[in-house]
Amino acid sequence: MRPEVDRNSSRAARRTGVPYVWALVTVVLAGVSAIQKLPCLRGGADTDALATAQCYSDIPLFYVGRGLAADIGWLGGLPPGFRDLEYPPLINLFIEASAKLTHVVLGTPPDELARRAQLDEAQIYDLPGMATEELVFFLVSCVGLLVASLAAVWVAWRAGWVLGDRISWLVVAPIVVLTFTLNWDALALLAAAAALAAWQRHRMVWFGAFVALGTAAKLFPLVLVAAGLILAIRTRSSRAVVAMTTSFAVVVLAANAPLYLSDADAWGEFWTTNTERPASFGSAWMAARMVGLPTSADQLSLVLAVGMLVAWLVCAAATWTGRLDPTLAELSLVFLVVFFALGKVYSPQYSLWVVLGLLLVTRSRWLVAVAAAAETFHYVATWLYIRGFTTPDVGVDRTYWFSVVLRLAAELLLVLTVLGRARRRAVHAENPAPGTVTAVP
Repeated sequence: MRPEVDRNSSRAARRTGVPYVWALVTVVLAGVSAIQKLPCLRGGADTDALATAQCYSDIPLFYVGRGLAADIGWLGGLPPGFRDLEYPPLINLFIEASAKLTHVVLGTPPDELARRAQLDEAQIYDLPGMATEELVFFLVSCVGLLVASLAAVWVAWRAGWVLGDRISWLVVAPIVVLTFTLNWDALALLAAAAALAAWQRHRMVWFGAFVALGTAAKLFPLVLVAAGLILAIRTRSSRAVVAMTTSFAVVVLAANAPLYLSDADAWGEFWTTNTERPASFGSAWMAARMVGLPTSADQLSLVLAVGMLVAWLVCAAATWTGRLDPTLAELSLVFLVVFFALGKVYSPQYSLWVVLGLLLVTRSRWLVAVAAAAETFHYVATWLYIRGFTTPDVGVDRTYWFSVVLRLAAELLLVLTVLGRARRRAVHAENPAPGTVTAVP
C-alpha cells in the first residue's frame, strides 16, 4: 500500500503546521471575505459596486428574494409566490435553518412572520429594519460556513495533508476571499474532505457516505466516487466497490427523501434549473456564443454527460492498463475540471474548488500561481463585464472573452500536468497487490 496524501509518512506522523494557525488563517480569510461582500448588500449588487468592489454574494439575496424573511416551514415550505430554492437538499436545509436562526436572533414575533407571508417580495423589501435583517441573515450564514470550514481544516490537519506552503497561500488568498462567502460551497467542501480522509483510512463505507452527503449539498463531489471506483477496480477489490457504492446509494436516498416527500417540486427545482438553463457566464459555450457559434441547452446537457463518460472511460483504461498511476485526489481534480469546463455555466465559486484541489495535489508554486492568477482574472472580468465596464458599444467584450479562454487554458495546463505526473509515476510504480485499495489523495 502506498500513502497518497503524504507519500513519505503515515497519516499521523507528519501533520504539518500548528492547528491553531490553520484555524486562525481560516477565520481571517472568512472574516475578510464577509466584510468584502458588505457593499453589495441591500441592493448594492444592482449598482456599479458589483464591479468596483467585486462584492457579489448569493447569500443575502435569498433572505427577501425567496421569502425567508417571512414565516417558513422546513423542507421547501416557502411562502406562496416565491420561487423554490434551486439547491440540493442539504443546502436547502442550511438556508432554512439560517433564516429561522436569524428570526430567533432578532426576536421577530411569530405574528409578524405570519403577516409577512401574505406580502410579496417588494413589500417585504420595503419593511422597516429589513436591511438589518438581511445583514444578520448574511452574518449568521457566514458563521455556519466558517464552522464547516474549521471542521474541514481539522480533518485536513488530522489526516496529515500538506496543502501548499506560505507562498502558495498568499497567491490563492485573493480568490479564496472573493469566493468563500459567495455561496454555500463550504458545506460540500467539508463533506469532500471527510470523504478523502475516510478513503485514506480505508473506510470505504464512510467514504461513500460522505461523498453522498457532499452531492446532497453540491453535485460535483460525485467525481470522488467516479475516481474511487477506478482505483478500487484497479486493485480488484470487489469488497471496496460494493461498500462504497452501497453506502453512497443508501445515504443519497436518505438525504434526498425528506425533501422529496415533503415537496417534490422543491426537490426538483435544482434539476429543472440546471437542465433548462442556457449557456451562461464563464462557460466555454458562452465564449463560443459570443463569437457567433450557436448552442442549445439540450445539446449542452448531452455534451456534458457524454464528455464526463468519455473522460471516465479514458482515465479508467489508462489506470487499469498501468499507463497512469493517479491518486484519488489527482483523478478527482481532473474529473472536476472536466465537469467545470464542459458545464453550461462556470459559477464564480468554482474557482475555490480548483485552487484548493490544486493545493492538495501539487507542491508546484508556478502551477498554483498560474491557476490562481487565471481564476482571479476571470472572476474580476466577469463582474466588469456584467456592469458593462469593459463592454464596447459594438462587438465582443474582448477582456471578458479572453478571461474565459485564459482560464480554460490554465485548467487544461493543470489537467495535463497532473496526468503527466501520474504517467511518470506509473513508469516506476509496482503493481498494487490484489484486493488492496490504495490510500488517497
